[in-house]
Amino acid sequence: MKALLRHSAVRIFGALSALALAALIVWLSVIPAAETPAPQWSDKLKHFIAYAALTAPLAVALGPGVNRLGAALVLTGVYGAGLEVVQMVGDAGREGSLLDIAANLSGALAGLVLVAILRGDRPLFRGDNF
Repeated sequence: MKALLRHSAVRIFGALSALALAALIVWLSVIPAAETPAPQWSDKLKHFIAYAALTAPLAVALGPGVNRLGAALVLTGVYGAGLEVVQMVGDAGREGSLLDIAANLSGALAGLVLVAILRGDRPLFRGDNF
């Protein structure tokens, strides 16, 4: 699995997947709430799953290393916070919230941890990285 997640074709697929998921997330974030086709789960669970799903292929695309994992977290964090601001000022009947941003970041972190484990980024979990 370690070598597969570092292969250039898989990294390109990860980048394309992350772009497609980012487009889907922005569409679901700006359409009126009544038109959202998602299952009727907890709103925070939807945010968690969406950002885990977005961050995992982005982390694969960016490649191994703590700095690149950090870049994936920052990119998805800024993206999620930006969409919450758009919801706050938009007129689609959506409300942005700090709890949604927290759910986004939690999901993003879960996606990163999953990729780090599958890719074998073991140094990430040792105390000598900070």
